Amino acid sequence: MTEAPALPTGDQRSPGWTAPSRAETRYRALLRVVRGLLHLCTRRRTTAAELLPATGPVIVVGNHLSVADAFVLATAVARCRRRIRMLGTAGLFRAPVVGGLLRAAGFIPVHRWSPDPASALAPARAALAAGQCIGLYPEGAITRHPDLWPARGKTGVVRLALDTGAPVVPIAQWGTQRFVGPEGTRWRALLSPLLRPRIDVRFGAPIDLRALLGAGSAAEATPAQLREGADAVMAALVAELAVLRGEAPPPHAGRAPNPPKPRRRR
Repeated sequence: MTEAPALPTGDQRSPGWTAPSRAETRYRALLRVVRGLLHLCTRRRTTAAELLPATGPVIVVGNHLSVADAFVLATAVARCRRRIRMLGTAGLFRAPVVGGLLRAAGFIPVHRWSPDPASALAPARAALAAGQCIGLYPEGAITRHPDLWPARGKTGVVRLALDTGAPVVPIAQWGTQRFVGPEGTRWRALLSPLLRPRIDVRFGAPIDLRALLGAGSAAEATPAQLREGADAVMAALVAELAVLRGEAPPPHAGRAPNPPKPRRRR
């Protein structure tokens, strides 16, 4: 697959990006490494990428299958000559090596257990106000449904969209679970240069949640409206995933809570 050209200096189609030049260099270096690894280990196909707005604030949401999802999503968005800043659990940023890489890539830490949802999303809201592209997984965790359809989404994406007016673009992924499993299965990653599993990425149409819900901010929306918006986002994501999988989604897709995480045997 032919890779997209390198991002122009300063990312001219994402004018809100204000990273220092050193961080810019680190980001570009990381992107080249990730692209090279994915090219070596997988076969990828991206469809309908033209649906991603070329400029201005945008929220990208994906279904969560694997620990490799964020890297696949970042390279798919880079093909559109946009830079994505993924939201990640704050605890990841405290890890000795991983934390440094996430910060270098411009990822945004989210304090999931903050008592104030508004303050937890403040860095993401500021990024959108600057015209940037952010990415998140509304499920909040890798799906644990046995058939790998998405779990129910949380309302954080709706709060961000209502407060900033940014459109929400669903991007479905299928095949990342064959590359690296949910818990980072090592044998899959080691065999991937030989097997080169196929990963499909499909962009959906932007969703205007302000127009859909009739609310101009998260404070104006009722809990029922926030839930309606989250369900609408997940329904759009499930619809794109159904196209990739070539099968009709079950009724629970995008609506059922994630099953409890199984306890590890000691």
